[in-house]
Amino acid sequence: MPRAHTLTIEPLGRDAIALTQCMAIDADAFPYASVHFGQRTSSLRVLVARDEREARVVGFLAGRVRRGIFGIHGLAVDRAIRRRGVGRALVREAVVLARAERLRAVVLQVGVANVAALALYRAEGFRAVQRVRDYYPASVYGERDAYQMLRML
Repeated sequence: MPRAHTLTIEPLGRDAIALTQCMAIDADAFPYASVHFGQRTSSLRVLVARDEREARVVGFLAGRVRRGIFGIHGLAVDRAIRRRGVGRALVREAVVLARAERLRAVVLQVGVANVAALALYRAEGFRAVQRVRDYYPASVYGERDAYQMLRML
């Protein structure tokens, strides 16, 4: 379990091992890829959380900037350390970076039944602005709808 002082958040950069670790965390967390890491373009921004003691990636947040808004497309944390503040640290750093770039807002979609994620985002200042019907394919989750959540900066 990483403690606050052993967790660092940084841009992914060109670290192939960290990229592979992100892909493994993503594959374990979601039934399909939340982020297409193979299509890395200049618009894709990826933050990684590392456990300094092991120097391994324990979580990531990925998104793109479009029209002055940072859209989060994927956030996942290693199953062994979920609910220990890693996701929250990633969200907070994304907000800090979006503010530094003078973006207007951060937006994301989250399943309406994902109680833990909804609580995290609400606690971090996001609000549900719209229910998106049939956002997820029927075969992915029991509930197909998502909330679009927004945090103005």
